[in-house]
Amino acid sequence: MTIQDLKIGQIAEIVSLDSKKLSKPMLTELLELGFFPGAEITLKNKSPLLGKMVCVLSGTTIALRIGDGESIQIKIKSI
Repeated sequence: MTIQDLKIGQIAEIVSLDSKKLSKPMLTELLELGFFPGAEITLKNKSPLLGKMVCVLSGTTIALRIGDGESIQIKIKSI
């Protein structure tokens, strides 16, 4: 399951980042933002039309491209 599969309001734990699907600069940027295994993430909003999603990661609101979300493996913590 990836972050793309989250529904608005769901809370998940990051399991891993797929380095094969991400460019090295994007992988570095995600790690610098705190996308580490074990981090808790909540989906706040998703706009498929704009290709963006808004998440809260460790209390910080972060916007991501939906396409980059397929590289972030998660497990659901709550609905």
